[in-house]
Amino acid sequence: MKMFSLGQAIRELRQKMGLSQKELASGICNQAQISNIEKNNYTPSAMLLNQISTKLGVDMNYFFEMQESYKIEYISNSKKYIRQLVRNRDYENLYFTILSEKKHPYYQEKENLQFILWHEAICIHYVKNNSKLAFEMLDEALHITNNKRYYTEQEMEILNSIAVIKRETGFFEESEQLFRKALKKLCEIPKITNHLIELKLLFGLAQLLTDIENYEESLHYCEKGIKICNQAEILSILGEFLYQRGVNLARLGNCEEARKSFEQSIHIFEIQNNTFLLESVKENQAALLGEKIKNGSAQEFLRE
Repeated sequence: MKMFSLGQAIRELRQKMGLSQKELASGICNQAQISNIEKNNYTPSAMLLNQISTKLGVDMNYFFEMQESYKIEYISNSKKYIRQLVRNRDYENLYFTILSEKKHPYYQEKENLQFILWHEAICIHYVKNNSKLAFEMLDEALHITNNKRYYTEQEMEILNSIAVIKRETGFFEESEQLFRKALKKLCEIPKITNHLIELKLLFGLAQLLTDIENYEESLHYCEKGIKICNQAEILSILGEFLYQRGVNLARLGNCEEARKSFEQSIHIFEIQNNTFLLESVKENQAALLGEKIKNGSAQEFLRE
């Protein structure tokens, strides 16, 4: 549970300036205090920290800004790793990571706590196979910050996860309502910074529509998603849209176009070195074109 260390920051700055602990302490405090501060055994008062800062040639705010910068970097790297585990469907390691990070002080702030609770719920569903508890946790996560006129981007992602799990557990009508509600609410957000949110919602709705055999409308959302991916140069979900388009085309009897779409999705997954989805498409492609399976939607696609 690594955190910013004021003592380490003071020690590194002191050493950079070529000062000994005794020289830094001179005229301020005793060497033992400096030693204890650097070992994080003693927290200096604001007055003492200001004196140390002046001696080190920096403003006292330097350490507070460094602490904030460290926290931002830590959270950013942690969330990036967690999202990658979700992308790789590595839910066992995700669960281990979540349980560890959940205790970290940086994750006690509202939005960060919401993020960690959201991903813990995903693990509860996929690792513990407890969708009921997962729904309860997702609802709890959603309401940590949901008291404004519009949803935040993170709240939209949580809505997407609820809709995905509703679909996977057979609550198709509720899932469809949630996907459509989320897409509508997305338009109310003043400024969207993460365009993957819309793409995830479009893809989830497309999958759901395929499940209920509404292939034409599903195809419409696939085409819309593909267009957005191409315009924004986003590869991360393009392969999934191409695959789902192929599924719909196959179900509609257009096997030649379906084959082209499958091959395009395979090409994308090869570029991404995504062996999991690559094998899934190859296996399902033959079955779909040969009309050997009934379910036209790969259940393992885009679970977040």
